Amino acid sequence: MPVATFTSLMGPHFLQEPREVHGPWRKVMLAAAGPGPGMASLVPGVREVMGRHVAAWEAAGRVELYDSARRMGLDLSVDVLTGVTQAGLTEGTIDMGWFKDQMGIFLHGLYGLPLPLPGSPLAKGLAAKEAILSRLEPLFRDKHERFAKEWAALGGSASAMAARLTEGPAPPTLEQGYQLGFQAKGMTTLRDTATSVLHSVMAAADTTRFALLHTWVLLAMSPRVQEECFKEQQKVIAEYGDEISYKAVMNMPYLEATFKECLRLFPPSSGGFRLLTRDVSVGGQTLPAGTTVWYHALLLQMLDPVLWDGRTDYDLPPHMDWKGNFEGAFKPERWLSDDTKPRHFYVFGSGAHLCAGMQLTTLEVKMLLAMLVRRFVMQLEVPDMLNKASVFPYTVPAKGTDGLRLVPREQPLPW
Repeated sequence: MPVATFTSLMGPHFLQEPREVHGPWRKVMLAAAGPGPGMASLVPGVREVMGRHVAAWEAAGRVELYDSARRMGLDLSVDVLTGVTQAGLTEGTIDMGWFKDQMGIFLHGLYGLPLPLPGSPLAKGLAAKEAILSRLEPLFRDKHERFAKEWAALGGSASAMAARLTEGPAPPTLEQGYQLGFQAKGMTTLRDTATSVLHSVMAAADTTRFALLHTWVLLAMSPRVQEECFKEQQKVIAEYGDEISYKAVMNMPYLEATFKECLRLFPPSSGGFRLLTRDVSVGGQTLPAGTTVWYHALLLQMLDPVLWDGRTDYDLPPHMDWKGNFEGAFKPERWLSDDTKPRHFYVFGSGAHLCAGMQLTTLEVKMLLAMLVRRFVMQLEVPDMLNKASVFPYTVPAKGTDGLRLVPREQPLPW
């Protein structure tokens, strides 16, 4: 894991602890991105951005998946999800095309080797970070000072500030959540406020692009599942109308099952770090309190007690073997019954550290896939694309292998 690279670009701004910071920060993030008014308020903007992208793909008749997922994630993050545009970037003082280009360079640098050699992704990412911050700091000066005054008036209480943000007439934004987290951890300079913008954009953009890419590819590999999704969309239109509204998206159980099945088979995250608070015995070995451990999402899902038969005489259990047994492994239907529903799903973490944007990401992916299956049959130009891709620390298709054909349906559905 390129942890040193990630930290050099993001800085030591971790909001998972202490508890007095994490709790209020998470409260604001859930109000901004969790089910309810906050998420519902984002749907029109999400639909508008996705509509622009789909129209361009339709005109071309194809999509290059990796780059399109990256661009979609960044556009949604900046234009809709984080609240960055509401915070002053649309006043004509910054070129949004330039901002997105620099953010793309910054994000690309997060997972490279920790060697800032000239021309390396890390060196380019660090340069992009400095360029972005130098432009953001003057733009966010007034916002920074207003927040500092309100923070002081509330006695420097993160809980009080979280209550103020979540109980207002409008839902909070992800950008406000990160600014609160930074302030609560004592990161109170103007540069810190500008850096909080980078964090909010990164969190929204990366979560979307990774989840979308993996779901998109596996769905394209299954004509059967695409047809089941199409049939569900016919029912959704009959009940909720043509528009892909918040209520309609929240009532697409088969498409949601497809999303979960894709990420169960091909999780976009390989796991995460946890710090042991007590001694733990595993396999005859004792790991002392204070040890940092890595939980492996794919392994946990392989050993899911609902799906695994306990055998160890194969390299992969059948429910995970999408390469050798795709139709047997890829079954969204397993999520529709309590008897077959997987017990372990660690794609977005778990417990108090469960990704606050999980529901929002699910909604985004469902919206885009609903648009696509209503109008097109999706076909990979290179059917074994995933076999040729590198998959760690995230999926990168081999050059020229990630094309997706959009074949118009004979009787497309409106959206």
